[in-house]
Amino acid sequence: MKSHFKEKTEHAVRVLSNVIEQTPLTSSSSLSEAIDGTVYLKQENLQLTNCCKARSAYFMLSNLADDQKHHVVTVSTGNNGISMSWAMKKLGIPGTVFLPNTVVPHKVAAIRQNAVEIIHSGEDIVDAETIARAYAAEHGFTFRSPYNEWEAMYAQATIAHEILEQLTNLDEDLDSIVVPVGGGGLIGGIAGYLRSIKPNIEIIGAQPTNSAVMALSVKAGKILEMPSLPTLSDATAGGVEQGAVTFEFCRDYVDDYILVSEEEIGNAMTMLDVQHGIAVEGSGALSVAALLQKSRQFKGKKVALLLCGANVDPSLLNRLHTAKT
Repeated sequence: MKSHFKEKTEHAVRVLSNVIEQTPLTSSSSLSEAIDGTVYLKQENLQLTNCCKARSAYFMLSNLADDQKHHVVTVSTGNNGISMSWAMKKLGIPGTVFLPNTVVPHKVAAIRQNAVEIIHSGEDIVDAETIARAYAAEHGFTFRSPYNEWEAMYAQATIAHEILEQLTNLDEDLDSIVVPVGGGGLIGGIAGYLRSIKPNIEIIGAQPTNSAVMALSVKAGKILEMPSLPTLSDATAGGVEQGAVTFEFCRDYVDDYILVSEEEIGNAMTMLDVQHGIAVEGSGALSVAALLQKSRQFKGKKVALLLCGANVDPSLLNRLHTAKT
């Protein structure tokens, strides 16, 4: 299954080359010291729409046939909606974004900056997706999932392609990469690509303990239907659709999963802000929280940490800083 990923990813690289930003790969002295190794931060927090979803949103929509472009329906916990509405505007495609009722207000406001219809429905991303798919079918519209799409994985795999190019320019290599996990589109794409060209790189998923559906599903050998608790990592929160194409990649190509607490996520967010001047949302700090929790596991290694998004409510960061003083 992974054999086609190199070709598909390189096609996505070409499509996105003049659209999205090539985000920095920066070294972190403090995190490198913590593992007595080398730590790089892949700053997708600096991507257009402030998150990695800009890649998948534009690539999915740019690949639609003409008869699929009259109206697109998607679903989101926030970042996919921000990115899809941006891509819809850029490509001149009208659309509707379904949101669970739990989506945080500042992300709803960001989606509203682009001219799309917003419909709130359900308490979980899987519930909202079921309703959104039915709505699209009823109206003859095109549905695109935020993660359960081959094209979403190919687009997210371009991050791994970019990291390897950047490391080559630095005359460096990589032992491990730590990637935030929600429905698996991001890590599934990265894993599919890396397994096809650099199979020895260790791939680690990071998920909040409060919403560890994919990690626990992989452990169980099947997609579990289970509730999620509130988490600072709202962008990765919620269930996984039955039959998701991402599951096999998350099961077969990811070496391990690290589950992090809300305290660890909050600490990683404030550490990045104070020590690096990087403001990220909870999902953007998952990889850092995972590395700090398992520092011995990464001792002496060259590690890339993916910071996937920066759509954070400033008042939340302020509260986290206040709580630590």
